[in-house]
Amino acid sequence: MSSRRRPPSLFVSGFTARARRFVSMHRVPGLLVLVLLATGACASHPDGAYFPPPHKPDTVVVSHTLHRAAVAAGDDPARYSFGLVSTDEVRAYAAEDATFYVSEGLARQPQAVLDALVARQVAHEILGHEGQRRTLSLSVTAGFVVIGIAMPGLGLLDFLVNPLVVRAFTREQERQADQTAVEILRAMGHGAPRRTLAAALRRAGDVNGAVQGGWFASEPELDERLAALEPLEPPPATARAAAGAR
Repeated sequence: MSSRRRPPSLFVSGFTARARRFVSMHRVPGLLVLVLLATGACASHPDGAYFPPPHKPDTVVVSHTLHRAAVAAGDDPARYSFGLVSTDEVRAYAAEDATFYVSEGLARQPQAVLDALVARQVAHEILGHEGQRRTLSLSVTAGFVVIGIAMPGLGLLDFLVNPLVVRAFTREQERQADQTAVEILRAMGHGAPRRTLAAALRRAGDVNGAVQGGWFASEPELDERLAALEPLEPPPATARAAAGAR
């Protein structure tokens, strides 16, 4: 996953004239598509994130996909916003305040792949994962502050323990998002949602490369995630043949 950093001044200083024009001209079925949110000024963003031109094909396809996923999840798409990320990798990210980032590489994948990986990020949003991670990290740090007062020097362990705890928690959140994404995909009209998600995860793995495992990994290894999706639904051709036989 790309590294996160504090947004540059363009993201913090409020709406530019370009952003104001964008707000007035570009709404796609209930979904306002923009990155420069004043309310999200403190949120982090992936390297390469940028403000998407409203009529760019990638912008339109991601907008409609995110809208469909939000509705399928029972959430309000009007509060969602997104940016694009300049990379050929197949990735999507969920930040705070219902803000999402979708790579150009993902935006240009087949619709089923885009649906699946966007549904995963919507799952993170409706499950409140970003806030849970932040609360956990602050709680661990607060605990080590108290320990450091009682036993000077031990508070420094926070720099080791905090990432270990948070990333283990994040891996569990990724597993939860996979399962919730299956239900979102089903509501989006996918007849074989487990198979759809598994194919999308494989496609992302083929393009991005294998996930490095270990204690500091922020997501489970692909084989583990695919195993958790079993049993997959029959392939469409097999399902049609079985239906015809009946």
